[in-house]
Amino acid sequence: MKDFQVVRASNGEARIRAFALGSGPLVVMMPGLGRAPDDVVPLARTVAQTGFRVLLPETRGIGESVGKMEGLTLRDLAKDVVAAIDAAGGTKAILVGHAFGNRVARAVAAYHPDRAIAVVCLGASGKVGPTPEIQKAIDAGKDKGATREQRAAALRIASFGPGRDPTPWIDGWNETVMKTCLAAANATPMPEWWTAGSAPVLIIQGLADVAAPPANGRMLVEELGARGKLVELEGVGHSIPVEAPEETAAALLPFLKEQAGRKSA
Repeated sequence: MKDFQVVRASNGEARIRAFALGSGPLVVMMPGLGRAPDDVVPLARTVAQTGFRVLLPETRGIGESVGKMEGLTLRDLAKDVVAAIDAAGGTKAILVGHAFGNRVARAVAAYHPDRAIAVVCLGASGKVGPTPEIQKAIDAGKDKGATREQRAAALRIASFGPGRDPTPWIDGWNETVMKTCLAAANATPMPEWWTAGSAPVLIIQGLADVAAPPANGRMLVEELGARGKLVELEGVGHSIPVEAPEETAAALLPFLKEQAGRKSA
């Protein structure tokens, strides 16, 4: 990430490091549960090359982002993102979140509607869960006590589409951050943030996703009505921007350009 600019932010209770690249309308990208921004770097580079400024905040507890890790809600995680937007010189942003990251994106739009141009959910989850067998594979894919081969095998089952390479997800899971973020979500009433306030929402869902089954995206777009749009990707699992950055970009870029044009109109 040497080509990214380091951005440092503070909201009074947390210090957040973020990485910025490009120029143009601001797009904030948030990775999945307990993951570093590295997961979305390939997608971010593509977006930056097409006339946007991308900003990748580290979740508190990841890298150099620090702050209280207990007693949080999604409001707190949303404040961290807003602080990063401010530090990057932005006012409004299109918020792109992968997996758990799209819960944070929706929380920003719900609690800070003046900061959200639109929201993109890469792999919406939360209402239709995995089967017990898939949940067991999800857990095994993050188990530091397992061998790399065992984790890779579990990830192929739980998080990646057929024939996709699980190598990028074998390492890099932060257990403390995972626990903190899940507790924050559980402490936040779902109706407050689930539909992302009043922002336009694009849902990009992998049809081979068994961790957050496609029914989640379909249910969410029905709830959103006219401000929701759903794109489903054949053969893509739960690790959407990791396993399929090119397909993700192809689905994402038209929406980004549309929303950036709406903001400037």
